[in-house]
This record gives sequence, C-alpha cells and structure tokens, in this order.
Amino acid sequence: MTRDPRPVRSIETPVGTLAVGCRDGEPVVEWLTGGAPAPPFDADDPAQLRLADAIERAFAGDQSALDSIPTGRGTDFERRVWEACRTIPRGETRSYGWIAATIGAHRAAARAVGQALRRNPLPVVVPCHRVVAASGLGGYAGDRTGALAEIKRRLLRFESGSSQEPGQPDRPHGTATAF
Repeated sequence: MTRDPRPVRSIETPVGTLAVGCRDGEPVVEWLTGGAPAPPFDADDPAQLRLADAIERAFAGDQSALDSIPTGRGTDFERRVWEACRTIPRGETRSYGWIAATIGAHRAAARAVGQALRRNPLPVVVPCHRVVAASGLGGYAGDRTGALAEIKRRLLRFESGSSQEPGQPDRPHGTATAF
C-alpha cells in the first residue's frame, strides 16, 4: 500500500483505492472507482493522518487498528447503526434486519438501516460492507451492481480469506456462511 503525498491521502488497498481526508474537520473515506479523481478535502489535518495510518495497518492485518477511530457525525439513529455495524466480526456478515434488531428498532426498520449505512462517511472504519440483504449481497454506498458493489464483494472475500462469492447473511449464532 502506498500513500500519496498530497493533502488527500490515496491508499492502494488489495480491493481498491481509498481517498482519505477531512471535511469540516471530520475524517472522511471514499472509494475511488473508474479513474475518478480524489474528492476535495480540507488541508492536511492530524485526524486525517491518523486515519490513513490506521487504515493501512488494518489492511496489513492489524484487526484493532480502527477501533479507536470514532464513527463520525450523523444522527443518533445513524450513529447507533454504525456502532452496531462495528460489532460484526471480520469475515462475517449480518443482515440489515439484524442491525435494526440490535439497536432496538423493529426488523422492519431494515430500509432505514440501509439508508444510514449509505450515509456512512467512513467505509472500512464502519464496515458497512459486512451488512447484506436477507436475500443476497445487497448494496454498497447505494450501488447494487456497479463498481462499489464489486468493492463490497472484494472486501468480503478479502476479510474471509476466500475467493468464493459472498452473499447470504450469517445464520444464527453469528457463524459465517461459506464464502
């Protein structure tokens, strides 16, 4: 993984390129797909540098590297969704309904959970790729079939150490499905 020396940090990961920066003093992570340029971010910020370092360590295998990074700004509901998402173990998945139940909402709130995950400013830190639809993979950052959905597949394969296609939420007791 290499880091770009510009204020926006571009990090090459095994699954794609991440842009790491800050907006209004808050850390932000975005996947760069299709040759897209890095988005505009604030000038260098110590939080941005810590976040980039933590992401690099996480992709290098340090599973606790992202634990101290806060979830970012959001509504109370969004933050509860993001925190629940962070409890999903690496290499496992859960459904949108599971997240809803975990935060004390009715399972019917699964769509609202999906919208909260779509607004996640810190993908990878808040591993929203580990949340899948009850009937399959579901979307990623609002993308169900394109480049971001493919990054979700790659992330799940990377974390599980498998080359097989992910797609179903884990069954009771949190056991991982065969990827």
